[in-house]
Amino acid sequence: MGAERAHVLILKPDDLAQRNAILDAVLNLSALKYTYQLVYLAAPRLFGASLDALMFSSRGIGLLFYDERRIDEAVPAQPLRAEQQAAPSQPDDRTVVSELATLKTMYLEIERTINQLRCDMTSLRNPRTTHEEATRITSSTQVITTRPSFPQNSMHLGELPSYFINNPWLDVLSKRGYGERDPIAG
Repeated sequence: MGAERAHVLILKPDDLAQRNAILDAVLNLSALKYTYQLVYLAAPRLFGASLDALMFSSRGIGLLFYDERRIDEAVPAQPLRAEQQAAPSQPDDRTVVSELATLKTMYLEIERTINQLRCDMTSLRNPRTTHEEATRITSSTQVITTRPSFPQNSMHLGELPSYFINNPWLDVLSKRGYGERDPIAG
């Protein structure tokens, strides 16, 4: 139609029996509204009796009714203005920046959660090393010293040979034979 491009979607009388066919046609026209300047739905005249034409005019979709004798334009199609056509294709820069910031925050949170899960899995696989490290940290080191078996003052260095000095077996042997039938070992 001159410099304007028009698209007409035609419903046949058989399509009126199928509710989804009518809905599908209207949804397709809504999507094509941004591609063509004028969009029309052509339907049999019988369809016009059960339809509210105000819904089509508020959305800029034209409505044509036809029968065997003639075609009538019930609702004229309204062309989109230039700012309406540009609006759906170009999102606002601030919106994109805020969505990117939200996505980045979500990504960092997921990454931190995954790292925490890795640490938890490692500690579950090796419970001994974690327990040993905790034990090592909490327990203090004590120096164990042994007392000599024989006190130095009771033995005179010159009276006994050197293998008798601080020999623990001498203590064991000295206790032997005092009780009745004491076991030798144990």
